[in-house]
Amino acid sequence: MAIAGTAPGQDTDSPSGDTKPASSSLGDLFNKVKDLKVPDSVASLPTQLTELKESYLETAKTVETLRKEVEALREEVEALKADNAALREAVGTKVAADSRAEMLKPAEIASGELIRAWKSDAAAAASQYQDRYLKVIGTVESFQSTGTQEVEIYLIGAGADAGTGRVRCRFRRDANFHVEVIPAQGRLVSRNDRSTLLSVGQPVAVLGTCAGMNLDVELINCRVEGLAAQRAE
Repeated sequence: MAIAGTAPGQDTDSPSGDTKPASSSLGDLFNKVKDLKVPDSVASLPTQLTELKESYLETAKTVETLRKEVEALREEVEALKADNAALREAVGTKVAADSRAEMLKPAEIASGELIRAWKSDAAAAASQYQDRYLKVIGTVESFQSTGTQEVEIYLIGAGADAGTGRVRCRFRRDANFHVEVIPAQGRLVSRNDRSTLLSVGQPVAVLGTCAGMNLDVELINCRVEGLAAQRAE
């Protein structure tokens, strides 16, 4: 008895005895896979990633630009601080110089006026003139030598101020004030050549520091304006 062979590609396990090509099942699978639809949110993901990357790069670029601008502003602020410090220093130096100049600038007053101020109100005069650098203008009344280190010149008020009192001006005798007093002749002379430097009755301007009033108004550390009396070498 002959046995019928099975043709290649036929399914012998089919209940109905029908044969079905194996390739048809793979094709159906491919078709199903091909027909699968990817959700829009997933499908657009590469585009979103690209846009996100571009946005990040643009943000990084903006941040770098801002960083450079901030650095430039910081440098400007530091420069302004330096300029401000220099300006303050210059202003401070100018104010200090003006203050020193003001302190060194003598207050000018007539001898008679200074004497009257002390006699009329000593407390007010002390507040106004005590320890102040003054330029006292008056008339030489007399000279006096007190030892070898000091010379005194007494001033009185000129004109209508005469007789109201005296200002005692004390000078240190040294190489810059190389003088000698001749009381009998009413003269202050140079020790270099004996020439007359000042004489009684002569108007003078004496610069010195007011030290208050005892019997006379006291002026210390004095010099005569315009008088040169240095020791000759």
